[in-house]
Amino acid sequence: MAKTQKYSEDQLLEAVIKFSEIEKKKIKATELADWCRRNIEGLEEVRDYHFTRSIKEKDEKTGKMIERPKLCTLKIEEINKSRSLTVSINTNLLLRASNIDAFMEQPEAAKRKMIVETRETVDKLLARNGNITRDNEALRAENKSMKSDILIMTDKIDALKKAQDKLIKQVSYLMKVTDETTRKEMLAQMGIEDESADLNTYSESLQQELSEVMDINKSLRKYLSETDNMPTTKEKTNNITDVIMKGIQI
Repeated sequence: MAKTQKYSEDQLLEAVIKFSEIEKKKIKATELADWCRRNIEGLEEVRDYHFTRSIKEKDEKTGKMIERPKLCTLKIEEINKSRSLTVSINTNLLLRASNIDAFMEQPEAAKRKMIVETRETVDKLLARNGNITRDNEALRAENKSMKSDILIMTDKIDALKKAQDKLIKQVSYLMKVTDETTRKEMLAQMGIEDESADLNTYSESLQQELSEVMDINKSLRKYLSETDNMPTTKEKTNNITDVIMKGIQI
């Protein structure tokens, strides 16, 4: 069973971030813990190992106990890696001196060491640049894919909006040329009745193919074929589809 942690990961991570805003050099766990004990409420007894010791937890997939670094540990490593390169650049006379003579005046041993450090720094910069370039390419590809998806969705939305506008116009015209009994019968077929709604019928109606839902002409023809012989609506519904389609300019 995993041991309960004295301090939460969020608590320790927040402490690292706060300390990094004050300490601009590489972060040392001992100095970090000492600062936390004096400045952060709730961490009066924290020790350096609380920031560096791995955490044990159960793997949800395998059910086995595993070890992993804490989030605060990863954050310290990330900050130190970044600052190590920055410090190397800022303290290198060959790279940062305003006057090149400052480098030339150094002892031979110091100059050789500085040249070696400069090469190492450049190698690190090239490696970091390569990583950033790859990350940017991956993000660019992802953005391109997302843009394509958005354009497809936009086209679909535009098509649905046009179909909706067409449906609204056709239904509005239908309301003008049909009587109340006819309208109630048509709504009942979709599961909507006076003061009640058959959700099953209505749900099935919503799940029809988009082409069937939007094809008001097909729906009306199907309905009228079933109601041609109804004496109360025969006169008003005779050839109603043609009347509606002619009465709307879309």
